[in-house]
Amino acid sequence: MLRKTIRTLSSKPSVLVVEDEGLVALHLKECLSDLGLSADVFTEGKPALEALTSTTYAAAVLDLGLPDISGGEIVKALLDRDPAFRIVLTTGHDVHEVERRFGSAPRVRVLGKPYDASMLEDELARLGIVHAIERPPVRMFDTDFTEALMIA
Repeated sequence: MLRKTIRTLSSKPSVLVVEDEGLVALHLKECLSDLGLSADVFTEGKPALEALTSTTYAAAVLDLGLPDISGGEIVKALLDRDPAFRIVLTTGHDVHEVERRFGSAPRVRVLGKPYDASMLEDELARLGIVHAIERPPVRMFDTDFTEALMIA
């Protein structure tokens, strides 16, 4: 079985990242950079909204739970500007509830916390920001290092 790795479709599209947890925000920026994407990172929603007036983004990765405004307000602003804008919403709340709330938007994906880089890559691929390329599986070992596990 082949594992997929992700490559960008165009040269350095910019992604708006709004995540109030600093370490998570830095990790997101690093993951996006590894995918060949640039990222403008904000830890609060209001400065992110201000950035929308001067910067064009290919997509956004937004935490719904922000300290100053709701991530939903940013979603609304993005979709008001472009109903087909591509958004990955991250949440620690019930994913199905969030999907129902934003389900009518054609290009909004919901990613429950905790998530890892491959889950983020999958959602970006579903939105067409990156595409998957097949590569051989990665061998991982369990915590006792006694048995090799195939990750596909």
